[in-house]
Amino acid sequence: MQQLQSWLLHIPNTDEDNQRRGRVIIVLALLMSGLALSSIPLVFALTPQSALTILLINATGVIIYTLVIALCRTGWVQRGGLLFIITITSLTLTILFLDDNLNRYSVPFFLIFTILITGMILPPAWIWFALILNMTGLLTGWWTTGQLLFFKQPEGTLQIAALFLQVGSALFTFVGGSITDAALREARRLREEAHQSANQLAALNATLEAQVAQRTAALQQALSDLEQRAAEQARLLAENEQQRQVIRELSVPVLPVRTTTLVMPLIGALDTARLADMQRQALTHIERTGAREFLIDVTGVPVIDTQVAKGVIQLVEAARLMGAHVTLVGIRPEVAQTLVTLGIDLRGIRTFSTLQAALKSNR
Repeated sequence: MQQLQSWLLHIPNTDEDNQRRGRVIIVLALLMSGLALSSIPLVFALTPQSALTILLINATGVIIYTLVIALCRTGWVQRGGLLFIITITSLTLTILFLDDNLNRYSVPFFLIFTILITGMILPPAWIWFALILNMTGLLTGWWTTGQLLFFKQPEGTLQIAALFLQVGSALFTFVGGSITDAALREARRLREEAHQSANQLAALNATLEAQVAQRTAALQQALSDLEQRAAEQARLLAENEQQRQVIRELSVPVLPVRTTTLVMPLIGALDTARLADMQRQALTHIERTGAREFLIDVTGVPVIDTQVAKGVIQLVEAARLMGAHVTLVGIRPEVAQTLVTLGIDLRGIRTFSTLQAALKSNR
């Protein structure tokens, strides 16, 4: 049932007003067809003498109403609405003026419905068309039925009142329809503006999301690059530290010359760091090799001051504690004078002028 209703009320028109009016016309056409068919028993019961004529009129109305529905469903809403109004007006006038039992001065009251229906299914301007159609039908009906227009009393007064009633109904319906139409246009304008604002907001939101996604990707890439650089820097620092360690080890090398004899040739100035490296290297090799003779060659040391002398003496004492005999090699004359001047006591340490002499004495 719902599918049938959706199919029947489908109006293939892009204008929303035409869609609304088309659905109203279809509903009214169905109602009028139902009234025409349901009134057949009453017609035969109340007016049997004109039953066939009224039946023919109703059948014609049903056919036209079906045509009206077909026009609306094809998108021709305004044509269907005009045909509907003309049909209702014509059939109403025909039935009322043909029935001698009805008071013909009641016809204008029935025709008010056509003006009201026009305001529902057509733009407000078409209300004046419905008014002209009604007044033309009334004047023609009164004339063809032999009623004098406006001269016979009280019929003339009733005729004038009926015409003013039509004009007043049309005027009020037009004003109301115009107000409603203006309100609908304003509502559509506001809805379109809201729709445009929503589209602009959606587009702006999409743009912002794209920018956020782009900047997030850029930040992630920058973070990834930074992590790679940090990892590379850490690797370089580790390599640098390894190289520095190698350089420190090379700066104070310990050379095995015999199974139990080690030689440490020192070259260049000795600062605090090199003295610490010297002690560490010497003690580590003595422990690892179990050497009993450890020769320190200071031939390449340009200056031996109090600090260097104290560092050498500390190394000698530490080596003795580990069971090694330490021999100081390469004491040049100027170095010997410096040591005497500084008051350094080397009496507990064996000394030789050259490494060759020290090695010969240790055979």
